[in-house]
Amino acid sequence: MNAPDFEISNIPDDLKRCTAFHGHLCPGLVYGYRVAKEAMALLKIERSYDEEVVAIPENDSCAIDALQVLLGTTRGKGNLIIKNYGKNAYVVINRTTEKKIRFVRKSGYVYQGKDKAEFDRLEKAVYMNKATESEIKKQKRMKAADLLLKPFDEIFTTRTVEDYEMPLYASLAPSKACARCGELTMETRMVNGKNDRLLCIPCAEEDM
Repeated sequence: MNAPDFEISNIPDDLKRCTAFHGHLCPGLVYGYRVAKEAMALLKIERSYDEEVVAIPENDSCAIDALQVLLGTTRGKGNLIIKNYGKNAYVVINRTTEKKIRFVRKSGYVYQGKDKAEFDRLEKAVYMNKATESEIKKQKRMKAADLLLKPFDEIFTTRTVEDYEMPLYASLAPSKACARCGELTMETRMVNGKNDRLLCIPCAEEDM
């Protein structure tokens, strides 16, 4: 699989699923794909049915969608906890074994695929905001292909973490009607307003 010839048909089936979910193939998605695959191997986990696996990305990038597809970590289930520090770092946890691994991307990206001159030309055009739509797609495709071929430890450091607090399971609580707007709201997310009325957060802010 050479970078310049890289097409959707050449990629692994599980990355195809990630691409279908995300909407397009891009380097960010591949970063998340590589992390998810490595985590599954090291933590001996499969896709999470409930909250058996927890992912804590320290960014809100495209990578998160690959974690959702492969690890089964979602905001709705409460096992995708986004801490948007803008860091290229990810913690993945196996609740059963309580093992936690943190993956951190290493120094800046360097293209190592075929036709580096073409990639550099595209990279410059994209950076200067002079690239056409087809050139942008080609640059992303070449970078994604290159990232798939790189050894994982060239891209990320991998470290088992002991001093990382185990996240709580997703909380469940009954819903009550907001005393102002009447909309059902999770009771634990309501605020005591004036005259001890239970309010949803937007109504509480307006009631101040």
